[in-house]
Amino acid sequence: MIMWVRVAGALALTWVALGCLDYLGVTALVGGRSGDDAVRHGASSTWARDLFWFAIFAVVMATALLAAARRGAGNLRRAFAKA
Repeated sequence: MIMWVRVAGALALTWVALGCLDYLGVTALVGGRSGDDAVRHGASSTWARDLFWFAIFAVVMATALLAAARRGAGNLRRAFAKA
């Protein structure tokens, strides 16, 4: 159970970090626009920016799920070894 709480915590922390970076305007610079373009376009989304953040989210989520699966497999092996 604690494993899933940790995965949910990692997910929430990732969303908060992505939101903070987006609020600070980092996505506009990474997305290939200049600072002036970022000011002019405000909150408009581009597919490159969305793809960039989705890729970061996917990597973090995949890493968390892989770690959870490895821990779960280890717990199952120990449970069957004792039986």
